[in-house]
Amino acid sequence: MADQMKGMFDRIMRNKVRMGNFETTERDMLCIRSLLQFPESPFSVADFCAGSGRALEVLTQGSAAVTFGIEPNEEKYLELRNRIHNALFGGYEECRISRDYFRLMYLNPPYDDDSETEDSKVERKEKRFLRHLLQYVAADGILVYNIPRRRMTKDIVNILVANLDDIRVYQSHDDTFGQVYTIGRKRSVKFIDRNVVQRILTLMEEGSELERLPMMEAPVYRVLPGNVTPKYFRSSHMDPDLVREVSKNSTLTKKGMEWSTPRKPAQKLQPLLPDKEMHRVLRMASGRLNGKVGSGDNLHVLKGIVKKDIVKDVEESPNETVITEREVFKITFKLVDRYGNIRTIQG
Repeated sequence: MADQMKGMFDRIMRNKVRMGNFETTERDMLCIRSLLQFPESPFSVADFCAGSGRALEVLTQGSAAVTFGIEPNEEKYLELRNRIHNALFGGYEECRISRDYFRLMYLNPPYDDDSETEDSKVERKEKRFLRHLLQYVAADGILVYNIPRRRMTKDIVNILVANLDDIRVYQSHDDTFGQVYTIGRKRSVKFIDRNVVQRILTLMEEGSELERLPMMEAPVYRVLPGNVTPKYFRSSHMDPDLVREVSKNSTLTKKGMEWSTPRKPAQKLQPLLPDKEMHRVLRMASGRLNGKVGSGDNLHVLKGIVKKDIVKDVEESPNETVITEREVFKITFKLVDRYGNIRTIQG
């Protein structure tokens, strides 16, 4: 019974982590930063499970970094887009991203014990994230991979060793979830050094002492400059505020403003097509001309309303009665002039 209760609480705790409630501590991020030498010119930094963006903010604060993040949780995404330069809403699977591009990637993936059974064919989340997202790191780019120590299994270590040079593994300063950080530089050609794999697996064994993240006086990894304007970085989920900003800055919007804005201040606006009396009536009735209209003594406030009525026509004959219904639209205007007089015009 005690074991069942312990297992239940373990699952609850893992679910909390999986939902993104556990983010990297500021102390850990400052230690990671001390390992990195940032260039003076702009460079790209990505986090494709970015949460609120606090980790990226601490890691790059005061540098020339151009930051890119993706987050599927709406509440955290709203925080993220206020903290970094380029934020997308959704999962990375729903985004189109330039490959072999980013100079530095921080990866703190979700994980799920539900896919760990021997009979399960579902790939573990942290492994899938690593395998899929490594393709977006540029050759000679730096990867920082953060998962619990007990999940650094041989299949994970093989992927890391096959893709990275100069690999270092450190323990977090926070022992709550036993996080470890693997840091390395991506190489252009894959190969596995079995000696390196065994060295890391030995460090992961229970009882082995693992160095905690150091605060380095001199950096170990040099981050290269550039790659700050990827050809592809967009999500299939549309952020209304982002769409508004893109629309405002689009060439089509600017051309539309030129078509409908007079070139001279004294020039009157003209519709794109000839304006008929009925057009003006319809614009007023539909509310397009609501508000202040006219000037001087003719200044007034206009409100147009359209109401639909059903009119019945009855035709009687010796043998039958025919009732026909038809829709009639009544247009009503209410005017208030500058002196407070109210008039109603109906037609």
